[in-house]
Amino acid sequence: MKAERVKEGLDFVFGYASHITEWVTLKKELLKFFNPFERQYFSTRDPVTKKQGLNEFEKAVIFLWENMTDRKMNT
Repeated sequence: MKAERVKEGLDFVFGYASHITEWVTLKKELLKFFNPFERQYFSTRDPVTKKQGLNEFEKAVIFLWENMTDRKMNT
């Protein structure tokens, strides 16, 4: 996914929910913004444990969000 598109999504969510500090909450809001093709870059839950795992794309998104908000993200 292009960096500009990620920035658009983060700006969109920041516009109404800049207080978010939980990764799962931010992820849910971003998934509402992106189309189905773009959602493929996000990780899915482990089918057995149902735990969320972070991939490199999500780590980069978290880094950008933390820089935008000056807050540490809880993962």
